[in-house]
Amino acid sequence: MVAAAIGLLTTVGSTTATEWFRFGALILAITVHLTIVRRAEESRRNESTGPYFDLTSVWTLAAAIALPGGLAVLTVVWMRLVLKPIARRQPYRFVFGSANILAATLLSWAALHLTGSAPGVTGHALSDLGLVLELVLVAVLYWSVQVVLMSGVLKIVNPATRPAELIGSRSDNMLEATTLGVGAMLGVLTTTHWVGPLLLVIPVILVNALLYHASERQAHLERLLAEQRQAHLQLTKDAHTDFRTGLLNTTGLNEYASRIAERCRVDGRPVTVLAIDLDHFKRINDTWGHPAGNAVLAEVGRILREKLRPGDVAGRDGGEEFVVVLAETPLSQGIAIAERVREAIGAMTVETTDKHRNTVTLLGRNLPHDEETAEFRAISASIGVAVLQAGVDSLLTAQHSADAALYAAKENGRNQVRVAGIDIHAGRRLPLPRADEPEVTRSA
Repeated sequence: MVAAAIGLLTTVGSTTATEWFRFGALILAITVHLTIVRRAEESRRNESTGPYFDLTSVWTLAAAIALPGGLAVLTVVWMRLVLKPIARRQPYRFVFGSANILAATLLSWAALHLTGSAPGVTGHALSDLGLVLELVLVAVLYWSVQVVLMSGVLKIVNPATRPAELIGSRSDNMLEATTLGVGAMLGVLTTTHWVGPLLLVIPVILVNALLYHASERQAHLERLLAEQRQAHLQLTKDAHTDFRTGLLNTTGLNEYASRIAERCRVDGRPVTVLAIDLDHFKRINDTWGHPAGNAVLAEVGRILREKLRPGDVAGRDGGEEFVVVLAETPLSQGIAIAERVREAIGAMTVETTDKHRNTVTLLGRNLPHDEETAEFRAISASIGVAVLQAGVDSLLTAQHSADAALYAAKENGRNQVRVAGIDIHAGRRLPLPRADEPEVTRSA
């Protein structure tokens, strides 16, 4: 290709005055076009994620049709020099893009001129129809050369590139087809009227402006849609999340826990339910104020997120009450997790403020203490455990059973774990609630 371009450049000396006028008109039109649309084209190029399509094929295909080979080469070189400040690409990419356009232009020129079918005034209907067919084939050749070269390089650089990404979108190729059609008409017009490029430069600039504004509107709409999707996701999350603890709220807990229970029922796997209640939480609010109580709730939420597995579900069920649903977890493993959670809550240290905005540090009841810190040992939890056997119990029944075990833990001194149906510390059987028993509330 380089040798062919150099060979054609050596024939520039035999160019006629009319051909120089055509060349000058094309050069002037290219310069005016690319200078005016520079900022818009730079923006479109930066937003493009795949092959980039512009309107310069209007000028290069017209040059291949209306100019001698040497002047067609000079037209491509000049256009790329004017375009370089817009492209802002690595040198090797710019050189390849230039070679790609030059190859398409030279092959189109050769297909048209070396076959002796260059356009001109014939006055014969059949000859003109034949010229139309030849120009269509030349335009297809121009497009094919660029697609083959560009696709080959993209596939080498990134083998995972999909075919649709190699040739561009449907709208991109429709734009390129329109551009080549206009370029073919301009080439025929320039052959008989050298001022043709000057007549077309303003319409091309206006089309470029329309493309720029269309791409800006599309980008704006895409940003709005992305923001809307993000807002929807955030609203969905907020609707299921307790803002105080970062855990699920009652709505989210019921929804996600039901999904886990149904999945484990289908798979025939057990589900363990923990009912957690902070001991004497009302005393914390009454003694140090609600900000202190809120700080304790937030820390409990953090501990539950830290101690539980990714597939488990934890939620705040109102006040100081929490419910945890452990997926695919037998009773023995559920008891171990409950003990781990209880010990972590009992070892908490919460920096907060009291009613008078003085800094205080509330401690878990499992931490070592002395006379000075005894009054601040205020945090512990009682936990009830129940297992939902696949195909036997419902999730609501398991929650009620865990509640009953929780009450047993509170009646036996708090800060401990009890299992529904059995006292793991004393071997005493605990009463199981009836399935139709109303839900109860806790405050102590």
